[in-house]
Amino acid sequence: MTAAAPADRNLRLRITAAYATIYLVWGSTFLVIRLGVRTLPPLLFAGGRFLLAGSLLAVVAVALRERFPRNAREWRYMLLFSLVMISLSNGVSTFALQHVNSNEGALLAAGTALWIAGLGAIGPKGHKLTAGGIAGLLLGLAGVALLVWPRETVSASHIGWQALVLVGGLMWAIGTVLYRNAALPIGPVAFNAVMMLLGGAWLALGGLVAGELPRWRWHPGGLLALVYLAVFGSALAYTAYTWLLKYQPADRVGTFAYVNPAIA
Repeated sequence: MTAAAPADRNLRLRITAAYATIYLVWGSTFLVIRLGVRTLPPLLFAGGRFLLAGSLLAVVAVALRERFPRNAREWRYMLLFSLVMISLSNGVSTFALQHVNSNEGALLAAGTALWIAGLGAIGPKGHKLTAGGIAGLLLGLAGVALLVWPRETVSASHIGWQALVLVGGLMWAIGTVLYRNAALPIGPVAFNAVMMLLGGAWLALGGLVAGELPRWRWHPGGLLALVYLAVFGSALAYTAYTWLLKYQPADRVGTFAYVNPAIA
């Protein structure tokens, strides 16, 4: 019992630190992405972010001797997660933040918490949604809706960009629940390294196909934003998030989406 107490305390501290990371760091990324896409093309910018982050994590995973994907099933999952949690989630949101303010983007993305809670109740590892939990989530979503409700007439194109942010949040929620249910025997750092390298490759390829390369500039501000997002917003925060999902219910981890707007 004496030996277990320090271990429990250490786990609680690690959980608290992981929550603080995804609350604070991801809240700041909306502004940093917004600044980055002002000077760099969005798909190449997002692709560079994840390629750099994945490379850094791969080095760490090798040093820690973590297990990488080995068989066809695990690689199929990695391809799926790279599309859902990188390309169709963050990539889509990054593209939309060319036209949506960072604080508005964070508020729109707050709906992710509701998606995670609802989808997280599905499957053998699904959590039970209590009446109080549902009420709290709906209340939070209503508060977000009041904050983003337009005070003046907005164009149809702007509504379209807002919808794109919502789609990105839905994709993230789907990826979160799939990851929780998959129970892959892959190290957490190795998982994120492979996912980011694949996802970054899809985004970079998309940028090349879209003709973004002539728009690339070695702008100091844009490159600094890319490095910040790679190191803190990706390598650190993604690893904290996937680690948390092994110890905390998905709906509780998803509360980051309600905290991020305050930081953004």
